[in-house]
Amino acid sequence: MFMLQWKALEHLMIEFDDIKKATENFDKKYWIGSGGFGDVYKAELEHFDSSVTKGKKKSHLPKKRSKVAIKCITNREDKEGEQGFIAEIETLSKGTNQNSLKTFSQIGYKCLAEKQVQRPSMKYVIEELEKALKLQVNNDNDFVVDNACGTTGYVDPQYITRGVTREADIYTLGVVLFEMMCGRLVKDEHSNDLVTLVKHHYKKGNLDELVLEGIKDKIMPNSLTTYQRIAYKCLHDDIVKRPKLSELVSQLKKALEFQEDVEIWEAKLPKDYKEILDMSKTPEIYYNLSNKDLCEMFSKGILLKKGKVCVSVRSNEEMNEMVSATMFSFENNVLHNKRISVQTSRFQRVVKIMDISNLNIHIKIKTHFLSPNVNYGAHLVFKFCEPRKISSSKLMYVNLKYQMRSETLHAYFATCEDDEWMMVELCRFIPHKKDVEFKVLLQSLSRYYCGSGAIYVEGIHFRAINNATLKVVKPEVDDILNGAQRVLESNSDLVQQTSLDYDEITQLEDDEKLFSLGKANGKKCHMLPAKMFLYDSSNVKCFNWRSYAESRFLEEVEVLSNQLFRIKCKIEAQKLSADTDYACYLVFKLSQQCHGLHCPVHVQDVLGKNKKFQFLYFRSPRSVNLHGNKLNEDHHPMSLKLRCYEGTMSGLIVYGIEFRPI
Repeated sequence: MFMLQWKALEHLMIEFDDIKKATENFDKKYWIGSGGFGDVYKAELEHFDSSVTKGKKKSHLPKKRSKVAIKCITNREDKEGEQGFIAEIETLSKGTNQNSLKTFSQIGYKCLAEKQVQRPSMKYVIEELEKALKLQVNNDNDFVVDNACGTTGYVDPQYITRGVTREADIYTLGVVLFEMMCGRLVKDEHSNDLVTLVKHHYKKGNLDELVLEGIKDKIMPNSLTTYQRIAYKCLHDDIVKRPKLSELVSQLKKALEFQEDVEIWEAKLPKDYKEILDMSKTPEIYYNLSNKDLCEMFSKGILLKKGKVCVSVRSNEEMNEMVSATMFSFENNVLHNKRISVQTSRFQRVVKIMDISNLNIHIKIKTHFLSPNVNYGAHLVFKFCEPRKISSSKLMYVNLKYQMRSETLHAYFATCEDDEWMMVELCRFIPHKKDVEFKVLLQSLSRYYCGSGAIYVEGIHFRAINNATLKVVKPEVDDILNGAQRVLESNSDLVQQTSLDYDEITQLEDDEKLFSLGKANGKKCHMLPAKMFLYDSSNVKCFNWRSYAESRFLEEVEVLSNQLFRIKCKIEAQKLSADTDYACYLVFKLSQQCHGLHCPVHVQDVLGKNKKFQFLYFRSPRSVNLHGNKLNEDHHPMSLKLRCYEGTMSGLIVYGIEFRPI
């Protein structure tokens, strides 16, 4: 080793004993190549951080530990070699952009990793080169990266006459790119010089023979050709013809896009996407598109079957299918319904329905592109002709009445999608094959909530559902759709018919409150009679009270012809088990004279900060947790407002509320 003679380079000094220890006395396992002035070894060393030298003495510099390349002069008698080595250090130390130098050094080091799994991806190399390019553009002074100077194979042949230049850096990067492609170093003990081999095979037109065997079959031809062309251009003897760093980055990006187009994007396309595209009205417009562009087209939707069907693909590769309303039958309303063009529709024509109280739309269609064994929802898609303000985050009550087979059903709520199109779910099912026959008769929408104006009907949308926890009814039990299993609604809407299984019920505080212990888990269950939570309970215009000895609450109250009533009370935390989640249930029955309450009841937490609400169904076999807030105090107030969407609460008999552990 030698002593540096310049004070400015003092911070670069590393003790020889430390180097010797880190390389185990320059053991062969640390050797990574030979240079013009000696051998090069890799090691991990602690050294001064040269990026913060300005205005600091060596003793004040911070230290850091990192992986480094060590060049060892093997022939001390070669004074020219020693001077050249010192010149390299001077060049590196005077680089005007330390961040750029670091970027290139990291790329080179990772590309030369011994194990292939440790080598960076093409995407990483491009990203790092882009960083270097940005640093280069943002710096007024020229900078060069000479971390390969003097190392045989990496040095620009014109280095001797021209010295360190940007073009020399490009040459070095070209060498590294071919090392990545071939899976070997530019120089090793058992092979010829890589650059010589590359130029020989390039001229013969068989450069592909040098590609590493493990990746040869995985590289797309367009990607490989683009990569080889730009890498070879970096090695051009005429430095003027070598690419700029910006061109190098651009071409490497292009090569990566070719590779990802097949490796990533083709995998996201339907397996039979070519056959699907051939069914489109103009299949030729898709022939020259990249797989990435095709994925984007499929995500938006592609029109098939003379523009009457629109298919799309979800991110999880499940197919969605929409059938145009022009395929439906409009009995008795042909003269009143018109087929017109709406700019925001997926189809060329939609159907304008003038009377929403008498839809009379007969739908008998067959799907052709659904993914088998996937949960689907069948949705009616429509839009109000007159603009109206509808929040996309809220449900709109529409009460769509329809018939499937001989069963009359109601779909109460619609969600607002893009461009004010509304979606109403009619049913859920699991297709066992792509072809499923779907029959339904749409009868009416609520004029009270939807108004008396006309609507545009776009079609029926069969859309895959995310919720995988759906309860399936066996086909032989309820086979409404041919070729599919009908599915009950998601678990969040499904009723759990729970039977009461308590120890002896105990009355407290003058028969006003009751509690019990569950036999299964020993958790407390708390109950309140109706008179303790019904707001304005003494109002005879709203409630009719009567004794009922058979009830554990001893009395019952019938709600009279009102559209709403309120629940207001305090939940006493000490009456409940600690660290336990509870649900609050309304205990009720419907009188024989009750002919309403078919529609859902809107339940709003008046005290909630977000004014959240949910729905309660009295006739359908469902239960709702009326109050879901955690109890943070000894007495937690509860104030709920229950309101009918249609009709009144007449005939609803309330006994009490129960707090049950979940």
